[in-house]
Amino acid sequence: MDDTFKFLKKTFPEKFIQIVLEHKAVNKVITFCDDKNQYLLFTGMFPEVNGGKGINDELETYFVNFLSEKYHSRAVGRAAAYVLEDQTAFIGFDIKGADGSIWAQQNIFKVDDEDKVIEVQTEFNNSSDENHICNLVDTYFEQIDFPEDTNQFLNDLYEQVKPQLQIIPLTE
Repeated sequence: MDDTFKFLKKTFPEKFIQIVLEHKAVNKVITFCDDKNQYLLFTGMFPEVNGGKGINDELETYFVNFLSEKYHSRAVGRAAAYVLEDQTAFIGFDIKGADGSIWAQQNIFKVDDEDKVIEVQTEFNNSSDENHICNLVDTYFEQIDFPEDTNQFLNDLYEQVKPQLQIIPLTE
């Protein structure tokens, strides 16, 4: 388990919960670090930059692997909203290291009558060093030999989202 993985495990849930409470919404976000910064990629912007389409599972796999390689990332985190069978809503945090380490955490949240998030419980409902919440996390850090046209598409997509990446210095 390297330092990037430990950093994301320690700081990502707290930072994301602050963002959720500020915006009163749980939007899927992907995060990764290089040696100096943590990057947050909010996937809600994808219809804007992907020809009106969102980010499907295949594009997420490709783009996360593309970004991990581009930034020499050693760990990637993912947060999204989920609902259990009993209608309990929770934020699912998944972190995967390049070495295969995984970690997951669930924080329950509540919404008001307008579906705006009004509370996120800081104590977590469940965590695991063995199981992830989203199976898509298994695809992170796959070695993918992209064809030239796919590589160009991912690079073009990156250039479009790059100005919208939220950058947080690791020294915070």
